[in-house]
Amino acid sequence: MRCYLSSSVGVSRGQGEPCRLSRLLEGANIREMGVHDFAKEYQSKADEELLRLELVSGQLTPEANDALKVELSRRLINGTDRLSAFREQEAQRQTEEAANPGRLFSVYGIGRNRFGKARYVYNSETGMERFATTVFVVLFWFPLIPTGTYLAEKKREFLSNEITFLEKLPLDWEQVLKVWVVAAGSLLDLIWVFKLLPRLLYRP
Repeated sequence: MRCYLSSSVGVSRGQGEPCRLSRLLEGANIREMGVHDFAKEYQSKADEELLRLELVSGQLTPEANDALKVELSRRLINGTDRLSAFREQEAQRQTEEAANPGRLFSVYGIGRNRFGKARYVYNSETGMERFATTVFVVLFWFPLIPTGTYLAEKKREFLSNEITFLEKLPLDWEQVLKVWVVAAGSLLDLIWVFKLLPRLLYRP
C-alpha cells in the first residue's frame, strides 16, 4: 500500500484511513522494539546503575523510562524508601568526590600541589588545624593554574604531610593572587641572585 502525504494538511491522500492506520501501527512497532532494546540493556546493569538512571528519569525517552520501571519492579527495588535512601547515598558520594582534589605530586617541579592557609582555625584539644587551601597545577615549581579551593584538615605535627580534604569551596581568588604574588617575588629574587652570583664569584 502506497501513501502520499499532503504537506498542506499533514494527512495522507489517495488511501485515507488505511495509510494513517499503517503509520500508527508502524510507530507502535518501532516503540515496542525500542522498549525491548532498553530492557535487554538494563538487564545487564547493576542495581546502583539503574537507580542512578531513575534519579534522572525525566531526561530519558518514554521507551527508556518504561523499560527502566519494568526492570526496577522485577528486581523489587522500585520502592520510594529505597529510592530516597539511594538519593541520599548519591548526594553523599558526590560530595565526597567533589571534596577530593586528586593526587598531589611533583616530579622535577611539574605536578599538582596545594598552597596557602586561609581562614585558619586551630583546635588545641585535638591538635587539629583546619584551613582553606588552593590546589595548583605546578610548572617548574611555579604555581601556575588554580584548579580548586578546598577546606582541609591536618594534625599539627613535625614533618607531618598527611592532610584530609573535607569539602570543595568556591575558588578563593584572593588566596590565588597572594600565592601568585609570593611565587613571582620568589622567582624575581632567584633571578636577582643568579645575576649577582657571577659578580661575587669573579670579583677582580
